[in-house]
Amino acid sequence: MDVKRKKQMSFGILFSYLVIGVRLLSGILYTPIMLRSLGQNVYGVYSLCLSFTGYLTIFNAGMNAAYVRFYVQAKETDSYPVEKINGTFLKLFTAIGLAGTLLGFIAGRNAEVLFGNKILPSEYEILQKSFYVLAITVFLTSVNGIFNSAIIAHEKFIVGKLVDFLHTVLAPVITIPFLLYGYGAVTILVVQMGLTALMLVFNSFYSIKKLGMKFDLIGGDAILLRSITVFAGFITIQAVMDQLNWQVDKFILARVRGADEVAIYSVGSQFNAIFLSIGGAAAGIFIAEINRLTAHGDESRISELFIRTSRIFTQIAVLIMSAFIIFGRQFITRWAGEGYGDSFFVSVLIMLPVTVALSQGLGQDIARAKNLHKTQIVINICVCLLNTIVSIPLAMWYGAVGSAFGTFVCEIVICVVVQSIYYHKVVKINMHVYYREMLRLIPGWVIPFLMGGIFNYYNLIHNNYKSLFIYGSVYMTVYAVSVWTLAMTTEERGYIKRIISKGGNHRERHDA
Repeated sequence: MDVKRKKQMSFGILFSYLVIGVRLLSGILYTPIMLRSLGQNVYGVYSLCLSFTGYLTIFNAGMNAAYVRFYVQAKETDSYPVEKINGTFLKLFTAIGLAGTLLGFIAGRNAEVLFGNKILPSEYEILQKSFYVLAITVFLTSVNGIFNSAIIAHEKFIVGKLVDFLHTVLAPVITIPFLLYGYGAVTILVVQMGLTALMLVFNSFYSIKKLGMKFDLIGGDAILLRSITVFAGFITIQAVMDQLNWQVDKFILARVRGADEVAIYSVGSQFNAIFLSIGGAAAGIFIAEINRLTAHGDESRISELFIRTSRIFTQIAVLIMSAFIIFGRQFITRWAGEGYGDSFFVSVLIMLPVTVALSQGLGQDIARAKNLHKTQIVINICVCLLNTIVSIPLAMWYGAVGSAFGTFVCEIVICVVVQSIYYHKVVKINMHVYYREMLRLIPGWVIPFLMGGIFNYYNLIHNNYKSLFIYGSVYMTVYAVSVWTLAMTTEERGYIKRIISKGGNHRERHDA
């Protein structure tokens, strides 16, 4: 790997966690304002609308992964002209955006049919307007997909993450004044639509002017189109199953319990979304490298990359999960209010299986690069159907916590059992080595886990930000020192030192 690429990847990782840090901070400050300004029911309707709209952009997940794969392979093997790849994907992203927009308007027109009679008429009016705004946002997001994917494929991670950073900062900064002046959910979505439009303008300009991106839009290649459709189609199905697993509980709750339970579940699932983004923040940096190694058939380096990154991803995921278990209940009660106490149990139930999935880092990206992701999709469909069947009665009996428990059971099956077998047998990743490396990390967790248990046993953590900050800082410091001395290898410590050193040198040059 050349020095320039290493620099992009190192700073890309740093920017990834900077974006996540700002997103987390803004969420801590922003969400309580939304909860209090909108009210529990309207916030539940707002979350429900966002969840449903996620299905309208679901095809983007497959197309983004497909573009990086086909672009890198075209560059490495000269299998297709790059202009033909770009032109084909531009047409596909645009068509998907138009289809998503049409479905969004149809959903808005038929909101009462979709969500039943547990939602009030005034809430349906908000829901309908929200759908119309989000329908336009869906189109902008889809078209932006090809330019965002091109930036990743060219490994310009600094630029890509800088755009994400600005979007993360500007969204709450612009919307908070509107909320304080009494504007509602629709205004928030209009602001987000405007920021999405600005992202599209910048990314398209950068890709075309700076990266020299060109498009061959004349005619078409049936073989190329079929290959893209098959590859992206299976990823899309998998994304639909993932979306169903994460969002189906909200729709079930909307029909059987009402918007207040949706709000409780939404607050809990919001922490899972943050967890997923933090735990997987750096994974996207390696996608182009994985596809490059796959194109050259370098299996040994692929397995080495998987194991090396999995150790790092696991340390991050376990830190977040353990800290949330220790401090989450008090934080949610103080942050969202007494009415959201059950959101803590929702979060824990959803996040525990995700810890295992995040520890396996690049597994899905390796499977996609090898075009071996079809088997898991069939398994995901079965798990998703089981989740729906199990969650309906649990939601009726126990509300948000019951539906979250149904998701917990199904995700444990796929994340802990099925996925490990799939990676080992189908993708040919040596999972025996993976689990051996995971066991070597345990000594670094013993001391912080015991300390967290003492905090809770003696009720040392109080329901205020000062107490949470003090004990949280102590826990994170002890965790970092324990993992650094008892779990990390010399190579890992050296890598972290180099990243920090490069960041410091960069700031010194900038200040100079």
